[in-house]
Amino acid sequence: MPDEAAPPDGLGEGRRYRAFISYSHRDKSHVQGLHRRVESYRIPGKLVGTVTPVGVVPKRLAPVFRDRDELPASSDLGAELTAALRRSMFLIVICSPSAAKSHWVEQEILQFKRLHGGDGRVLALIVDGLPYASDMPGREAEECFPRSLRFKLGPDGKLSDEPAEPIAADLRPEADGKRLATLKLIAGLAGLRLDDLVQRETQRRMQRLAAVTVGAMTGMVFTGGLAFYANERRIEANQQRIIAQREAAAAKAASDYLVGTFELSNPATENPRTITALTILGRSADRARNELRDQPQIQVRLLATLGRAYNNLGLFKEAQTALEGSLPAVRTVGADGAEALLALANTYKKQGDLDKALATVRQAQAQLGPDITQHPGTRGYAALIEGQILTSKSEVRQGVAAFDRALAFYRSAKDTSPASLAMALNNRGLLLSDDGQFDAADRSLTEALAIYQQALGDRHVSTGKTWFALAQNDFNAGKLPRAEERVAQALRIERGVLDGDNPTLADTLSMQGQILQGEGKLADAERSLREAISIYRKAFNNRPHYLIGIADVYLGLIQSDRGDTNGALETLADAKRNYDASYGKLHPNHGDLLVNRAQVLAKAGRMAEAQADCAAGIQILRQTLGADASFTKSSAATCEALSAKPRKAGSAAAP
Repeated sequence: MPDEAAPPDGLGEGRRYRAFISYSHRDKSHVQGLHRRVESYRIPGKLVGTVTPVGVVPKRLAPVFRDRDELPASSDLGAELTAALRRSMFLIVICSPSAAKSHWVEQEILQFKRLHGGDGRVLALIVDGLPYASDMPGREAEECFPRSLRFKLGPDGKLSDEPAEPIAADLRPEADGKRLATLKLIAGLAGLRLDDLVQRETQRRMQRLAAVTVGAMTGMVFTGGLAFYANERRIEANQQRIIAQREAAAAKAASDYLVGTFELSNPATENPRTITALTILGRSADRARNELRDQPQIQVRLLATLGRAYNNLGLFKEAQTALEGSLPAVRTVGADGAEALLALANTYKKQGDLDKALATVRQAQAQLGPDITQHPGTRGYAALIEGQILTSKSEVRQGVAAFDRALAFYRSAKDTSPASLAMALNNRGLLLSDDGQFDAADRSLTEALAIYQQALGDRHVSTGKTWFALAQNDFNAGKLPRAEERVAQALRIERGVLDGDNPTLADTLSMQGQILQGEGKLADAERSLREAISIYRKAFNNRPHYLIGIADVYLGLIQSDRGDTNGALETLADAKRNYDASYGKLHPNHGDLLVNRAQVLAKAGRMAEAQADCAAGIQILRQTLGADASFTKSSAATCEALSAKPRKAGSAAAP
């Protein structure tokens, strides 16, 4: 499964509470029951993980803040209550004549609206009185809505005369009643439709009723039927017992293996404080290959985990060695070997060996079997890796189709993490951006960012990667100032959570350099690009890689802008060497490289060479991307602009 997967808490960075309950203490008896019902309510499993306008639906809507001490009528809200309001996603107002007269409730509603930008996250629960009774002569005392609930805030942060329309549930038996009113509030807090919850609740009741009915009917079955039923259950129980014993044995073997790995360090010859994670990983891989040969399923699981750990650390050679060593066992365990193959495919992809990566994904998909309803989570990850590889090969249509399959599998899987869903949306958005569909890409990437922020927080590497993706989309769309802001946000997050030599950091630095070069900030751009190249060379053990080539191209353009034509051409030649090693001889980046080389030559007045390179580059782009591709058209426009430039005297003729 994806490395970034992590269980969500349903709340974003800076948020602590799902809701803050504001009430008059005369209504305390209603609040205690509501607080318990909301926090203990289990969202139906099929709705958990749903992406809604308020974020990802969690399993439970906890915690909910409920204050206990009344403030003096003349007092401002205390710092603790203000902080709780700021850190709450919603405000629930318990509405009654007492609440309508409460200075405290009035101030809490006002403060919440000011902190959260209006009325959208304020929910009302009527427990007594009459809404809008203050507009009914003679019944003003029955008003249950505080004034700050009945009217909207103006631009100055004060109540206006514009009526608000608060979302309200009515707890009283003659209205919604306790059950329906609670479901209305829960639907609002989760961002779900009330119908969805009501239907799921009805299904729960029907299932309980069916269980009771089956129990009653079972009591009427003949003794022979009971015996048959009991025998069937006995067989099923034995099967489950065997599965449980096998899983318990696997868990014990894995536990013993892990403990044994640490026991290898001899205090007599080694200082335990100096043993590194890399040392432990290496020992683990050796032991898995040598000591678990007779337990291939456990061996494959552990080596898949170790491979992902190496990949996360940027240790691709070590990952390849560990995972390739597991291939004999992988081939014997069927679907259980798919995750190790996908980790290996990811390793090949990160090393730039795209054809080998794609073939390994295909092998993993074959081992999962022909029934696509089985293993949907693993199939989703396989489709995700396939899409990433196709993206690197610039196969747009096939790549988008792969990401769409990944999303479909993830949404059909019961245990899909929000992070997995967000990763597929992120990658899909990047590919749409490469195809020139910038608005569609921004929507996909923005949805991914919202999921990551809710599930993982604002300071997670996956959140940083999505800021990077949004910056790249803006760069492709020519929105350079916003791209610069977004890539800086990505870099702030990644520098805070990654080591300085992590290749993910290099990706962001390379993009930052490209953006800054486009804005003419050459010194800053060169600094970012050179740092990126240095990290890449270390990560790839000084072997050629297309990512180095991409950074080289923009570094060459900077050298050209400074008048160093020879240096620029040498840097672009290095880019070609890196591209050739990763792609072979024909790839869209080869075409892009030639178009950029043409710009360098044209700037130096070598127009005939520039036109020849442009023609060759556009031919490659038409062969690989197609004549109608957005990138092909924009590159052709660049070449047409170069052709229109006057030739410097004495420049060479076309060869």
